[in-house]
Amino acid sequence: MRTRWTSIAVVSLFGAVAFVPVYGGILFAFILFGAFLLAVVGVIGEMEDRTVRQHDPSMDPTAWRKGA
Repeated sequence: MRTRWTSIAVVSLFGAVAFVPVYGGILFAFILFGAFLLAVVGVIGEMEDRTVRQHDPSMDPTAWRKGA
């Protein structure tokens, strides 16, 4: 699914850049740039969570200082 969002983002960005020099194409460029932004949000939303989670949340992380 991430590949689909990435390809949509790339194609819509290139399309927006291609329509900018065309007379009246700036309207299509705005639409394609909006599609690019939505696809980038989709790519970021599909990314996996790489945060480090605590194995046992009830455990006291400072217990080693207290000698426990």
